[in-house]
Amino acid sequence: MASKSRASLRDEFDDLYEGYEDSSVLGAQKDILEDPGLQRAIQSSHGERDRLGTARRNLLSSRLGIQTAKPVPRPIQTPKLTTGNKNSDAYRPASSIRGAGYTAKSGRSSASSGVGSPSGRLSSGTPVMVPTIEPGENDQPARAAINEFRRLEREVQTILDDAAVLVVQNQHAKAIEKMKQSEKMRRKLHEIPDWNPAERKSHLDPLLLKMSWYNAEVLVASHRLDDAMKVYVELRNTVGPDEQLSVLMRIALLHRRRKEYEQALKLLHKLLDDLPTDQSHDRLVVLREAAACHALTGRWDTAYKYCQMILQDTDGPEAAFNSLVCLVALKSDSKRIESAFVKLVSLKADFSATPGDRMDPGVSEEYKEMISHDSLFMWEKQRKQKLELYILNAAQLVANLDSDAISGYEWCIEQAKNAGRTDILSALEIAKANTYLKAENFAKTLEVLMSHDTDEEEPNLRAQSCGMLAFLNFHLGNFKLSKENADKAYEANKLSLQACLNKGCLEYKEDNFSAALQYFQEALILNSADFRASYYAGMTLKALGNYQDALTVFMKLNSVHLNRPTVLYQISQIYQLMEEPAEAFAQLEKIYTLHPREPFILRQLGELADKLGDKGAALWYYNESHRIFPLNVDVLNWLGRFFVASQFPEKAITYFEQASKIDDSVPKWPLLAAGAMRRAGHLTDAYNKYVDIHTAFPDDPDCLKVLVRICQETHAPAAEIAKYQQELDLLLRMRPREVPATAGGRSQLQPQSLGARPPTAAGKNAFGQQSGFSPVLSAARSGLSTANFNLDAEDLEEFNVTKQRPATVRKAGKLAVLEQTSLDDAAVDDILPGMVRK
Repeated sequence: MASKSRASLRDEFDDLYEGYEDSSVLGAQKDILEDPGLQRAIQSSHGERDRLGTARRNLLSSRLGIQTAKPVPRPIQTPKLTTGNKNSDAYRPASSIRGAGYTAKSGRSSASSGVGSPSGRLSSGTPVMVPTIEPGENDQPARAAINEFRRLEREVQTILDDAAVLVVQNQHAKAIEKMKQSEKMRRKLHEIPDWNPAERKSHLDPLLLKMSWYNAEVLVASHRLDDAMKVYVELRNTVGPDEQLSVLMRIALLHRRRKEYEQALKLLHKLLDDLPTDQSHDRLVVLREAAACHALTGRWDTAYKYCQMILQDTDGPEAAFNSLVCLVALKSDSKRIESAFVKLVSLKADFSATPGDRMDPGVSEEYKEMISHDSLFMWEKQRKQKLELYILNAAQLVANLDSDAISGYEWCIEQAKNAGRTDILSALEIAKANTYLKAENFAKTLEVLMSHDTDEEEPNLRAQSCGMLAFLNFHLGNFKLSKENADKAYEANKLSLQACLNKGCLEYKEDNFSAALQYFQEALILNSADFRASYYAGMTLKALGNYQDALTVFMKLNSVHLNRPTVLYQISQIYQLMEEPAEAFAQLEKIYTLHPREPFILRQLGELADKLGDKGAALWYYNESHRIFPLNVDVLNWLGRFFVASQFPEKAITYFEQASKIDDSVPKWPLLAAGAMRRAGHLTDAYNKYVDIHTAFPDDPDCLKVLVRICQETHAPAAEIAKYQQELDLLLRMRPREVPATAGGRSQLQPQSLGARPPTAAGKNAFGQQSGFSPVLSAARSGLSTANFNLDAEDLEEFNVTKQRPATVRKAGKLAVLEQTSLDDAAVDDILPGMVRK
């Protein structure tokens, strides 16, 4: 019976119990307790084996074909045989006991053998009392060390995963902070107490190696190449022979990124010598990097040889394109370059336009839609797009070899047709249209682009061609056609960033700011990092009067594009609209530090310093702006007014005369110069200046008023006074009627011109912006007759103040008040300062 049982066990367990003797089976409890070999086997057995459920034991038995007897109920007082007490810390797993003839079942593997097991039952069915064997005291500290290591390992893995996610999100600073936390965990791992050195090495070294790899990759992504190089050098001395090639490859790449091309080439050549023949992929990577290093050092012939070596092993489009680039750089003959282009165009991408092209006709549309977002399909699509991009760039190189780029593009299109690449023809046609556009041949550009404005055109290409048509028509002044083409581009591809931006810009042009903001927000959804979309959205919010949100947008842009002048200027403008001149001044100062010779910024700084009450700083900024760009009449106006107010009219004469030479279409500047002469005491020069002004501008009533006043003061002949008075009366009768006073207490005059704009708020132009021009200059720029406008009261007061007349003295006090409040242009006033109001 026993021999038959042993034979069946040999067949079923592949001679696992070969050499097992029934005579060695213990038959009583005394023999079990006194046998030293069995006790050693029990102490090293797997103590957690009884944790397996009954179902799992039955499943294991059924798979192995073991027939076991039903377990016999053991007495309550009989302890269960385990390798340790499960309720204590000393409970631990140990080595298997199957080799000794014991299983997790209650008896021997064969029911007929009668072999006992740790479950405590002999072949006779008599229960056996087996005591619990506790582990030694030395096992508890080792278990605690393992548990501590497992806990720290989970924390380290969480930190490394977070760092990897931050690198993908381009948050490199936060990723560096995560790696600093991992270094703190490294120290804790080394400080685990009571750990066997052998176990410490087997458990700790792989984790520390993984942490070093992560640290190096995060440093490379953060552009801290020097620190990454140090980590890779340490890894080179730590890793085994199998990973040496990977470390050397990364060190070579770091040398190339640090522009240390010779060191990179030495390592790459060493890798080519040491790489096994079966690692073809690694060999291609090394060859590609070596070709790039040779090209960056100007050794195009060697780079071309490496590219040809790559093409011998694979038909990659990148190597074919790089070969063409090397030939162009070497200025090879046109036949070799054309041959390289033909080889590139002839490369076939194993890819269909849609997944449904490779499926059976009976496949449902939902399944096709699901497959279209499959990662494998997207990878193939990216390969196709990459190949098309290489062909387009190569066509641009080939077409521009000669002066006639159009014929070059036509040759490339012909070669693409011969190679059967119909999918690239439209893109080449659009590239040819770009060439026409650069040559300012708008008719040919429109002809080529309109040929692709069809429903059969591929959506992306149609969106691109319609977008170019919208751009061209916009700059040609055909706004209606431009909007139609922009709508077509948007309908063809609503996921096109350029189409959304074009639509938003056209809506902004028509002052539809709410609609424009929607398109700019769609563009931000497509690409939240796009500068134009964020900038245009901020401009639209500012136009809508939502200054706080606009400020938030520009502040975010400034945090990404640090100290970009256009962004800083918009922030300054918003602060001015929010009436916070100090904050606006601070932003303009940042622009000044970047561009200290920008006269417009200097003028703005002077204007804000004047508003803040710092006249000294305002004078310095205005002087610097005038020194760099002396043709700005606004700067000349402020400087002249400042020196008049400072009782230095002689210096003011110089600035006003310069302004009159720059802008000689209005009488404002010569009148101001004559007034400064009169205030400086040069009465003869002032009178001659007024006569010249009257000759140049005979319809200006202000000049006639001053001439009448001067003639009366100097007791000129009555005929001369009557002449000027008669001309003045005639002009005053022709002037428009006076309307009721505005909220500011001043009267306004209605221009007689039909094309004039309605009067706006004081100090603002028709667009709601702060005006820096006088009414006369504004009228000249808008095409209105200057005869219908007067100089402002401040201008008249400045050049009519005299020290002899009491009325002038009374007005001098008013002048001082004006100078203390503002030097800007005031509203129109038709009453002379020296005259008594009725």
